[in-house]
Amino acid sequence: MNLQIEKRALKSHVAHEKHMINLINEKDKRLFLLKNKDCVGYFLNTRTLEILNPILKVKNTWLTIGDYNGFEAKYFQEHNQSVIASDISDVFLKEAKAENLIEKYRKENAEQISLPEDSIDYVSCREAFHHFPRAYLAVYEMIRVAKKGVIIIEPIDILSKLPLFLLIKNITDLINPLLINKIWKNRFSWETVGNYVFKISEREVEKIAMGIGLPCIAFKEINILHTVKEDTQTVPTNRKLLRKLKLKLKLLDLLCVFRIIPYNTLCSVIFKEMPNDELLKDLKKIGYKIIKLPPNPYLK
Repeated sequence: MNLQIEKRALKSHVAHEKHMINLINEKDKRLFLLKNKDCVGYFLNTRTLEILNPILKVKNTWLTIGDYNGFEAKYFQEHNQSVIASDISDVFLKEAKAENLIEKYRKENAEQISLPEDSIDYVSCREAFHHFPRAYLAVYEMIRVAKKGVIIIEPIDILSKLPLFLLIKNITDLINPLLINKIWKNRFSWETVGNYVFKISEREVEKIAMGIGLPCIAFKEINILHTVKEDTQTVPTNRKLLRKLKLKLKLLDLLCVFRIIPYNTLCSVIFKEMPNDELLKDLKKIGYKIIKLPPNPYLK
């Protein structure tokens, strides 16, 4: 691979690790959600994991990617799963393990996972994909390591869901390919830690799966309240506050049902082996779209 690309990726990896190390003084804050269930952050974070409950009905082995404090691993453990939490920095995972909040952890670079092929049943990556400098390299690594499947939960690429917006872009591109930026403010977006923000679409996931001959994919669109500030994550919940949060989410969901706005988050399940009928039925029951992929007729 081009040495310059390798250097740029390394810079991003180092920046992310340093960022985590610099937050070590916030240990109590960063582990708060693992210890306290009656708070805003716990409600919002578990909402994105509850959509995986059909898969959690049967005990499997899991590797969580970008699970900086082990929250995801702890949720899976509570559902009788065997889990290894991982992140590019083990600063907070080490602390979580020391406090017996998680069982196992590893320091792992998602673009080069140090585990054998087919060694883990499921690999889960929740809102970490957009941090990777070579995001699709990480996807193939996750698929390599997984035996049954890979789960990616990420913000949706809105261009894939707004055909009118795509039409406007196509027209403005004829004048100036940068003209659309006046409307699409976050087209080129980076986080302060230094990474470009990748977003995901069903079509991209489908192409990845088709290209390497995988049998099945599943999608579920959900809404996440990205506008809730980090400082309010630890605010204790009460009946009134929960009702307010749930009302906001119901309103967003309603607008999505009527196609006024798109959902903001996509859960993609890339199955490496065909799931059984019971799992497919359970996924459909909570709104997953199941796509069984045809085999390549030229590679048998």
